[in-house]
Amino acid sequence: MAIGLDGFVRKKTKIEIGTKEFTFTELSLADFAEFRVRIQGQRDEFNQQRRQRLIEDAKKLDGIDSMELLKFADKSLTEDEIEAEMETSEGLGYLVYLSLRYEHQGIEIKQAMEITTMSEIEKISDAMFPSLGDESKKKRTRQPVKG
Repeated sequence: MAIGLDGFVRKKTKIEIGTKEFTFTELSLADFAEFRVRIQGQRDEFNQQRRQRLIEDAKKLDGIDSMELLKFADKSLTEDEIEAEMETSEGLGYLVYLSLRYEHQGIEIKQAMEITTMSEIEKISDAMFPSLGDESKKKRTRQPVKG
């Protein structure tokens, strides 16, 4: 039986970008899972295209087993690859979209990417990942240990 999440409220942060105020919602594990599904879908599409090319190339060359080649084409994403994708323009834009869609229904991925500028990126990141921002602030304000 599922429990009710009525009292659960994710942290929201308002940021003024240009002349408009945007409300960013803290990302959850469900958002990260959706991000992962999207990235895996893109990888699967790429792998399918690569599989077709490998099969065609193997047919042209004698003595090459296409099944052996396909072993190299069918690779799942690693955690490092997913993390690296989060740092790309497209990956970060999608995370911004996931954060904004709760308060700004109808926003499109392209719009989320358009409002994400380098001058606002630190504030936006802190809004999407508030606990990470809190940790870095603690590290910056921590006093040296006296021996």
